[in-house]
This record gives sequence, structure tokens and C-alpha cells, in this order.
Amino acid sequence: MKYWTLSDDPHAEREAQKYDNPAPSREYLLAALESYGKPITHENMSRMLGIEDEDHLEAIRRRMAAMERDGQVLRDRRGAYALIG
Repeated sequence: MKYWTLSDDPHAEREAQKYDNPAPSREYLLAALESYGKPITHENMSRMLGIEDEDHLEAIRRRMAAMERDGQVLRDRRGAYALIG
């Protein structure tokens, strides 16, 4: 499994310009989900990205919820997110 870091996000600059507390880009989170290969909670996704700061944890939670709302990911009964299809 690849080790993911926020500094590897190719869209980090775009996200930093849009938000005071930027989360990883949707594209980066989708790639991480695909690499992980199974459903993952936002807490475990945060750990995988090496994020411990409460503000960044909340930013990822909100980003994953928005991705679910927009039909980019599914959330199972345990609260884990998975790719669609």
C-alpha cells in the first residue's frame, strides 16, 4: 500500500486558495480510496494521511460527507466510505 501524505496532493494549492482550513482534494481522496481497496472511515483515512490536527480531521470529515452527498462515494452502515461501482 502506498504511503499517502497531504504534500503529495497535486491539488493542494487550489484547495488552500479556496479554504481557510483546506482538506485534501476530492481527487486525492478518491485515489487514496482506490488504493486502499476497501471501505474506510474518515478517521482511518485521516490516519492514513498522517493527519492528527482536530481542524484538519473535521475538514476531512466534511469533505467525505460532501463527496457522499454528491454521489462520489458511498457510506456503509459502519460509517466507512467506499468508491461507487
